[in-house]
Amino acid sequence: MATKQSPRTPIEPRDLNAPFFNLRETAWLLHCSYDTVRRAIKAGLLPCSQRVPGGVIVVTRADLDAYHKATRTVPIRRSSRRPARAAA
Repeated sequence: MATKQSPRTPIEPRDLNAPFFNLRETAWLLHCSYDTVRRAIKAGLLPCSQRVPGGVIVVTRADLDAYHKATRTVPIRRSSRRPARAAA
């Protein structure tokens, strides 16, 4: 017997080059949870649209790319040498 998947579980999009993605597909592409995507939309960080009020929420590819570019972190470069001691 197959188990039913949660409606909040991120899923891989059928077409990675599609112009629009629903929230589950967006979560999969961003490697985050469905709730994280909802919070980003509510905070105004990730633009979205609906064709009809109460309908499916979709995110465009351009908005998704802009969000990813704005939120990706840059690794901190650390020096391999120890800092110099202050003279006492």
